[in-house]
Amino acid sequence: MNQQLIDRLRAFHGHLGPFAMLGYRAGKLALAHLQAPSHFGIRAHVLCPPQTPPSCFVDGIQYGAGCTMGKGNISMEASEGIEVTVTVDDGGASVVIRPRPEVYSSFAEWMKEGSDETAALRVLGMTDDELFEPLA
Repeated sequence: MNQQLIDRLRAFHGHLGPFAMLGYRAGKLALAHLQAPSHFGIRAHVLCPPQTPPSCFVDGIQYGAGCTMGKGNISMEASEGIEVTVTVDDGGASVVIRPRPEVYSSFAEWMKEGSDETAALRVLGMTDDELFEPLA
């Protein structure tokens, strides 16, 4: 377990929850797939419900990919589902990351069994294949 990651995500988001961790994992997966640097030269467009806790996915994307509201390289659109499209500015390569609905629909149950933090740690311990649909 990466305690520094956990502490920093908690500090950035205000607490450690599964949707923020899922967003973090999605942001990191997008960067790895695109072989893109974080923070600059990329942009993210997030689709998700506009209310918490699912909207916490956006904070995870900001932390994982480095796209932030202040830099203007992240946008959010209200949607029933959850996904992020990350695009490289130079060349336009992009990837769509879609969390598996059966995973995030289990978050309420996982939090009831433990806490927000234990659910987030469960997300951290899962493989990309367990968390996300095949990349598009």
